Amino acid sequence: MKATSAPCHFKARTAFLPLAIWVALFSSAEAASLDFKACVETALGQNPEMEVSEYRLKQAEYALAESNANRMPQVTASFTGTNSNNALNVFGMKLSQRDAAFSDFGFNATSAAEFGAGNYAYKPDDLNNPGSHSDFNSRLEVMIPVWNGGKVSSYQNQAKAMIKAAQHGDKAVQQYLTYSVYQAYEGVHTARAFVSVTEQAVKASEAYVKTTQNLVDQGVVVRSELLSANVHLSEAKTALEKAKTQELIAKDNLKMLMAVDPNMPLEIGPRLDVSLPANSIEELTTMATSTNPKLEAQREEARSSRAAIDASKADQYPSFNIMARGEFNDDTVGFESSSYTVAGIVSWKITDFGITSNRVNQARAAARQKQAALRSQENQTRLAVLKSWRTLKVAEKQVASNRLAVEQAEEAQRLIMKRYKNGVSTMTEVLASQAQLDKARADLVQSIFEKNIHKAKLRLETGVMSIDQL
Repeated sequence: MKATSAPCHFKARTAFLPLAIWVALFSSAEAASLDFKACVETALGQNPEMEVSEYRLKQAEYALAESNANRMPQVTASFTGTNSNNALNVFGMKLSQRDAAFSDFGFNATSAAEFGAGNYAYKPDDLNNPGSHSDFNSRLEVMIPVWNGGKVSSYQNQAKAMIKAAQHGDKAVQQYLTYSVYQAYEGVHTARAFVSVTEQAVKASEAYVKTTQNLVDQGVVVRSELLSANVHLSEAKTALEKAKTQELIAKDNLKMLMAVDPNMPLEIGPRLDVSLPANSIEELTTMATSTNPKLEAQREEARSSRAAIDASKADQYPSFNIMARGEFNDDTVGFESSSYTVAGIVSWKITDFGITSNRVNQARAAARQKQAALRSQENQTRLAVLKSWRTLKVAEKQVASNRLAVEQAEEAQRLIMKRYKNGVSTMTEVLASQAQLDKARADLVQSIFEKNIHKAKLRLETGVMSIDQL
């Protein structure tokens, strides 16, 4: 199963398309001609759904980077300016500045005399009513996380699972876009086939009008036969216009998926007939449940939700961190008096009256919901494979039946037309036979479209709908 175009390199989510495609897309001289591979590459390079997928992946990558950063020390620089006349604050500021004197404790001649006289109830005014004092504190603090109940590891596991989910999701988006482009591309070819059918009907109707006119002139048939032929010709031309309109709509749909200018003239390459990745329903079902990127993404999401349970449980365990701080205190902005503090901090929340336990229960419920959703999606995927497989088998038989019907209708029309020219049949019989032939041809076109789409659908469900696998 190969496309007829020359291979060209492509990377998803890039703003740059191969030069040949850009030249084809933006040539104003004539309509761009793109084969299926080029259409897919254009869609994957420009469709906004790919940007959505890209940023979803980036979010997961940033979440992992954030969780990794939680293992690193936190460094905080701060500067605080304080002015107070509170006795305790003033005394503390002077001690921090290493500038405290005995007089700050109220020791002076008066207090010494009172103390010597045994008046221990004496209240030194300098101690109880100091004047206002200023302190400027410059601080650099480092908090080193050692163990926090496994919360960081749980966050990392969550983020890693979400990255894998986003990667599988990105692949699923690419394959779905490829399928959608194939459906639209096939839709254009199908619309063209309908145009061809209606063009044949118009040509046949024109021939009927000409033949009937000759027979009327010869007196073989009555003029009402000519009127019927003209009416049928008018209907055939109307059907042709409708078919051409459907072709334009199909092209519009393809352009929308490719995210190109809707007014850009576009011609597409040859039809691409896809093949099945396996020839039995059992193999297809197994592939669908094991390699479908959408299911793989949901499995990773379920794994991430289980890691969220562990993150919620972390608050039930003790934590241990180390703090180191260096600071300067001065009564003006400066670095006169330095000091340091080193501490090991152990904390264990004894109870929060159900906050943590309920958070854990919420995480468990969310994980079970994800798991149930995964099982549901697996069932839906299996059903989709079964449905497409059975419908494909019917469509294949329908194609063979419709081919035979076209052959028989063409032969029947040839015989009836021969009888009409000999004056044996009527125009009503000719037109009825032609209508049957037109229907047989249209049914064949539709059945071929359905067969190809169901093949592509099976490739999508089994996870092998990427352009490199076609």
